[in-house]
Amino acid sequence: MASITFKSFIGLHQSSMEKHHHHSITTPSKCLVPSQLHYRRLNVVAAKSSPTITGRNLRVAVVGGGPAGGAAAETLAKGGIETYLYERKLDNAKPCGGSIPLCMVEEFDLPMDIIDRRVTNLKIISPSNVSVTIGKTLKPHEYIGMVRREVLDTYLRDRAVASGATIINGLFVKMDKPQDRNEPYVLHYNTYNGKPAGERMSIEVDAVIGADGANSRVAKSIDAGDL
Repeated sequence: MASITFKSFIGLHQSSMEKHHHHSITTPSKCLVPSQLHYRRLNVVAAKSSPTITGRNLRVAVVGGGPAGGAAAETLAKGGIETYLYERKLDNAKPCGGSIPLCMVEEFDLPMDIIDRRVTNLKIISPSNVSVTIGKTLKPHEYIGMVRREVLDTYLRDRAVASGATIINGLFVKMDKPQDRNEPYVLHYNTYNGKPAGERMSIEVDAVIGADGANSRVAKSIDAGDL
């Protein structure tokens, strides 16, 4: 299992060497069997010098309206955060990425009827003709849940909206990073609103979540390197 290193941040920016208050959270994933459990410690860091927002709620932009983006937007909105969810294609019928583990149904609180097919044997062949067979270790009562991405994604986005998030049908173009700890992030995007060419707009936010896939434009905007 690959390890993940979390950097400490204060407020909305990376921390310095000053004293912080640490809160540790250790949680296992329900998707793993006991022999696969690996606990990781996440430190939530805050300091007296963290920027303070007054007169309004924290404002966050989530770029990408897939399962990760929809779930993140819902969680933020439930916490009282002013949340904007950006997705360029709201009716996207993605041909891949429709296979989910059954534990996801419980963890994401999904209705069972969102599963479109119950598969017990699956063979995947890559463009380079490398194949892998999935399902050999399934028990008699187990199966691989197949969903239609346009159905799953819409369901999660609708739930985010019901919690208070705002969905914007637009394409993220670029992001201006803060030059000072009290400055916002500025997102530039094309909003469609029924117009095929789109209209260039921008928004200032306190934090950005990049949920826009493997070729993430958000990752490129912060020089995150190859993902």
